[in-house]
Amino acid sequence: MHTYFLGANSRTGFYSLYGSFPPEDDAFLHVIKGGPGTGKSTLLRAIAAAAEARGLEVHRVLCSGDPDSLDGVYLPALGQAWVDGTAPHTLEPALFGVTGDYLNLGAFLARPFDEKEKRDMRRLQQAYQELYRQAYRELSACGEAGDGQAEASGADECAAISETILSALRPGRLRRRFLSAITGKGVLTLEEELQGYAQTRTRSAALASAAEQLEGRGGNAVLCPSPLDPAQPEFLLLPEEKLAFRAVYTPAPEEQRHLDEAVSLLRRAKALHDELEAAYRPHMDFPAISKHTQAIIDAIAWK
Repeated sequence: MHTYFLGANSRTGFYSLYGSFPPEDDAFLHVIKGGPGTGKSTLLRAIAAAAEARGLEVHRVLCSGDPDSLDGVYLPALGQAWVDGTAPHTLEPALFGVTGDYLNLGAFLARPFDEKEKRDMRRLQQAYQELYRQAYRELSACGEAGDGQAEASGADECAAISETILSALRPGRLRRRFLSAITGKGVLTLEEELQGYAQTRTRSAALASAAEQLEGRGGNAVLCPSPLDPAQPEFLLLPEEKLAFRAVYTPAPEEQRHLDEAVSLLRRAKALHDELEAAYRPHMDFPAISKHTQAIIDAIAWK
């Protein structure tokens, strides 16, 4: 599973798993700072492309607000990771210079904003943040409308799924990632990440029972919470065995109505954020950023 989300637009607001990134404790984290449209995702894509050109494994973290944009890149072979450390997933190195450092793209702001631009940018930011608040209210209502709608699982099914998962489990580390996200493009699931997996569809309660046992036991597994309700598992993956367990859930009509409205609001918010990014671009020195990006790539100790 090399492409995933670490954030979710959920029934409780923005839900973050970024605190677990990078997945290995000894990896060095480069935290990228900069406003909208300053080139953070472009920098991440350039690093990922350079790594792939050298045949390295690349982990990509997609943005739940804009799944066409990158929020993070991790190169396991090098023990290095880069992440967009701005809101809503603000990150800092645990110990600067030892566990991570900063990349400040704000340094390439070539000219200041005039007063009209500042007013327009504040208006855009406030408007898209308000749309997010409305979207989260719809997702909260969606979650409430769906409470009790999941199909019940019998004790025998829960026990059978748990036994299958635990018997196949290898020693290792339990990791958490989102395989789905609620976005302005709809509810997206990264189905390509399941290619080659033998899939078993089960009910949410059976998967939750197995996940609860995994909490205490550990093991080489990936637990993928539901983006709507991160307290509930949506997938449980055993990468070494190429086994995927997928929770079956059918939205109630009222739940689907709230979900559709949330998607519409997120789509409108994304359009306003695009306008805010466009307002930044004329002020950025992108040739200098390109040179800086190449310098970063050249300085990486490639193996």
